[in-house]
Amino acid sequence: MWEVKPFKELSLEELYEIYRVRSDVFVEEQKITESDPDENDKIALHVFETDGNRITAYARIFSEQQYVTFGRVLTTGQVRGTGKGRELLQEIMRQIKLHFPGLPIEIEAQFYAVGYYKKSGFKTFGNPFIEAGVKHIKMIHDSMQKD
Repeated sequence: MWEVKPFKELSLEELYEIYRVRSDVFVEEQKITESDPDENDKIALHVFETDGNRITAYARIFSEQQYVTFGRVLTTGQVRGTGKGRELLQEIMRQIKLHFPGLPIEIEAQFYAVGYYKKSGFKTFGNPFIEAGVKHIKMIHDSMQKD
C-alpha cells in the first residue's frame, strides 16, 4: 500500500528510513558523493511503500514555480525486476494529477533510466548534462508537449 505524506507528517522513523534507503541506493550503490537531503525534502510529497518497516520503493514530488517535478526515484534490490518501479511511476503520476492538476511535468532523469520514463509518456529534450557526477537529461511528459 502506497503512503503519500508531506514532510511535516512523516514520523521520525519514516524520515530515518527514507534517508537510509536513499543513502543505500544513491551513495552506496551509485557512488554519488553530493549531499542527499536538501531543502526540497521540506516541500515535497514523499511517496513510498514498505514491506513492514523497510521502504522498498520511494520518490518525492514537488512544484518548481511553473511545473511539477519528481526525483529520488528508487526501488530496492528485493523488488527490482518485479514491476514495482512501474507501479511507483504510476503512483507518482496519480499523485501529480491529484495534487498538481494542470501543471506541466518536467524531470531530470538519470540517463540510463530514459527508457523507463519513455514507457510512461516522457520525452527527452535538450542535451545530456552531468549532475552529482551522473549523466542526466531533461524530460517532459508528452501530455504537456506543445505542437
